[in-house]
Amino acid sequence: MSFNSFDHPVVWSILALGFVCYQLLTYYIIRVYSGNYQLKNASWISSAEIFIGALPLLGLLGTISGLLDTFHAMSQGETLDQAGALSQGIADALWTTQLGLVVAIPAWLLLGHIKHLIAKQGVAYAR
Repeated sequence: MSFNSFDHPVVWSILALGFVCYQLLTYYIIRVYSGNYQLKNASWISSAEIFIGALPLLGLLGTISGLLDTFHAMSQGETLDQAGALSQGIADALWTTQLGLVVAIPAWLLLGHIKHLIAKQGVAYAR
């Protein structure tokens, strides 16, 4: 992976959306642990699930666009080293999938932890 892997707009989209997701999750974890969380505030969970679910899909979009760019360059004969171009293009394309999954999986785990805390808090309020 080279620094050029970060010049793809999908990579920046994944990083920006991941930042928003983690900021949201961190905020609500702090609120739940501090006791300032109300069960009526749980409407944000569906939005967070959609945002987190979009992260791997953005990675897939980057993979497809990277592979399309690679095959387009090969069809135009822009490079003399076809094997090198193919392997670098596939590596850059798969980088977006990996990044989408690496950002999404811990976010899903944090969201599950928050749901558990909210459920535990809901049971405590029911008593």
